[in-house]
Amino acid sequence: MRKILLALVAVASFEQAGAQCIPNPAYQDSVFGVWPDSLEGFAHGIVNIFYSDTLYMKVPSDAGEIDPLYAGVVLDSVRFDGVDGLPPGLAVDCNSQTPAPCTYLTGILGCGLIDGIPTAIGDFPLTFNVTAYTFVLNNVVPFPYAFQGYHIVIDPDTAIGISEIGRTDLGSVRNVPNPFADRTTIEFQLAQAGKVHFKAFNLIGEQLREQEMNGRSGLNRLQFNADGLEDGIYLYKLETDRSSYTGRMVLHR
Repeated sequence: MRKILLALVAVASFEQAGAQCIPNPAYQDSVFGVWPDSLEGFAHGIVNIFYSDTLYMKVPSDAGEIDPLYAGVVLDSVRFDGVDGLPPGLAVDCNSQTPAPCTYLTGILGCGLIDGIPTAIGDFPLTFNVTAYTFVLNNVVPFPYAFQGYHIVIDPDTAIGISEIGRTDLGSVRNVPNPFADRTTIEFQLAQAGKVHFKAFNLIGEQLREQEMNGRSGLNRLQFNADGLEDGIYLYKLETDRSSYTGRMVLHR
């Protein structure tokens, strides 16, 4: 049980430092979750170039929201105890929801920030160390846990060069919130303005929705409304004239 519960909350709590994040209300629709999830992962960075990525999370108060087998098991809060494996030069900041350092409450949208200037290239596996607090016979019981499965990739500074100029490649694609209740926002970066095609599919490959937009250079957002769809897992695909990306989204009302 502890692994199931903590897997949803471990990656969203960070060591108190200077910079702070602001919770994005686009994630408020979800009952619980962490964004980005371990499949989507963190944005790639470039060595010696400033890096920043924000996480959003909601901690369920009742474990039954995750698995009916544990209905009635109450979570009170989650405290972040440290992260191992960050690329050199990056630091972690948490926006604590209590007077205690780096502590998050159930049912409240929270966020965390990873930023800094990475000084080494490579694929860096991350281990998040947390303590979850639950109630057993009216007593608060701490459960320490080390959660793995996330990583940050830092590319060499030659990864983006003159040959990339003029392309409309996709980058940093994610949908938030995920899981979502009624609507989610597809966020993505474009190197240059251009046409972007969006399609949504069920798991047997049937196309359910299609949309085209004029993407702009930098951050773009596309709204997806789940009206008429049943709860479940869906796939979406973004395409430009030079690249494509396929992601997963979970509808959970």
